[in-house]
Amino acid sequence: MTDTILQATHLKKEFGGVIAVNNVSFDVLRGEIFAVIGPNGAGKTTLFNLISGAYTPTTGEIRFAGKPLDRARPHTRTKLGMARTFQNLRLFNNMSVLENVMVGRHARSRYGILEAALRLPTATREENAIRDAAMQCVARVGLAERANELVGNLSFGGQRLVEIARAVATEPKLLLLDEPGAGLTRHEVEGLDTLIHDLRRDGMTVILVEHNMELVMGIADRVMVLDYGQKIAEGTPPQIQQNKRVIAAYLGEEPFPALRMEAHDDATSS
Repeated sequence: MTDTILQATHLKKEFGGVIAVNNVSFDVLRGEIFAVIGPNGAGKTTLFNLISGAYTPTTGEIRFAGKPLDRARPHTRTKLGMARTFQNLRLFNNMSVLENVMVGRHARSRYGILEAALRLPTATREENAIRDAAMQCVARVGLAERANELVGNLSFGGQRLVEIARAVATEPKLLLLDEPGAGLTRHEVEGLDTLIHDLRRDGMTVILVEHNMELVMGIADRVMVLDYGQKIAEGTPPQIQQNKRVIAAYLGEEPFPALRMEAHDDATSS
């Protein structure tokens, strides 16, 4: 990991008189798992919306793979190699698991509405390829046996996994995961941990917003902490757990003693 895939410089987002993100700068390295944490209302989802193009910064700049995004819309960023999930699920409950994931895969489609309507051979071949690729993503999150079920029949945690599969189906270079552990059982969280590591091994960079501190501290290479829209700390998980400003703002008086001990044990054994 030697080069930067995402660079945010002096990002600020105002809504009327409210400053949701205030002068936030950070870099994310290619192949890194980068976590963003902070209390409710800290500006984490607003930051994701700025990166993904849902919001335009009031001031500041975002560069992706060295190029400024300016006012590029979300679908343009998807084609550039950026994908995201949402804190509040955005699935089509009247469609199957596979069909939901195919929606994501269609972002890479080369044929248009006319070809599809006329059922031209090129469109048919590509539609079959899209289905096959989507099915691989469904299997990757452990839902192959439920691929043809309506997504609304799945548990909340299962629907989270469908949304991740749909994002992965776009073949992103940068994957933004907004609260992926919410609603998952402990077993599902362990599977999510494995999945994120597998995605990184396949060359994806992951930015993670998450409240599950055990997941964050166990998976992230670096952690950035927001509070009231401002960056108050950035560093490795052990550094963040020891940061007094973070403890005061977010983690409480005694931050994750078990995790801190595990981190110390890992450091001494390596």
